[in-house]
This record gives sequence, C-alpha cells and structure tokens, in this order.
Amino acid sequence: MNKYLIWVRINPYQTANTVIYAENAWAAKQLAEAQYGVGMVLNYTQMD
Repeated sequence: MNKYLIWVRINPYQTANTVIYAENAWAAKQLAEAQYGVGMVLNYTQMD
C-alpha cells in the first residue's frame, strides 16, 4: 500500500487535502472520487 495526498474540492469556494492509502495512483483517485464525487479530485501525489 502506498500513501497518497489528495487535493479535493469541497464546494465552489473550499478545497481540502486528505490522505488515502491505495495500491496505485489510479486506485487512490477512484477512492477519492467515490468519497467526494466525480470530478472533485484536483490533484493526487504519492507521499513517501
């Protein structure tokens, strides 16, 4: 499992950073979209 920092849009005026553990970057993005909605993931970066 890898650790990913996800930048998501909460509403038109607010964003947030969250951490997700996933097997790969695509899975991390899919998990974040499942939680926050499709198209709400602005960026995702693997952390060490």
